[in-house]
Amino acid sequence: MANLFDAREYKIPNELIILGYAAGLFLNIQNFQMIGVVLFIIKAILPVLILYLLYTLKGLGSGDIKLFSVMSTLVGFEYTTEVMITSVVLAGAAVLGLFLYEKGINLKRRLHYSFYMTAAFFLLQMIND
Repeated sequence: MANLFDAREYKIPNELIILGYAAGLFLNIQNFQMIGVVLFIIKAILPVLILYLLYTLKGLGSGDIKLFSVMSTLVGFEYTTEVMITSVVLAGAAVLGLFLYEKGINLKRRLHYSFYMTAAFFLLQMIND
């Protein structure tokens, strides 16, 4: 769902992020009882702390960081880290492909990073099964 908003508006609505956080909180409380609230907060904050530097360097948008944060609350920080690394590799390959195809860099081109996050998530699902 976030991909659709990202593709159309280069923005992921906060309402969608809040729904994701609500699901993550519910899941953590269901699995870990009240300590799940603490785990939820830790899982939500870690990706933000790690990716903040990329945000300040304009390497990632705030919506991408919020998506990683929500993902971490739903599937765990370890798996989210794997998705982060894989999505960077996929996006890098896409940029290299565009560079070779277009014979140079178009600095005005913007990538929808959520596409690479989604591709990395499902690629890892296929590999890990």
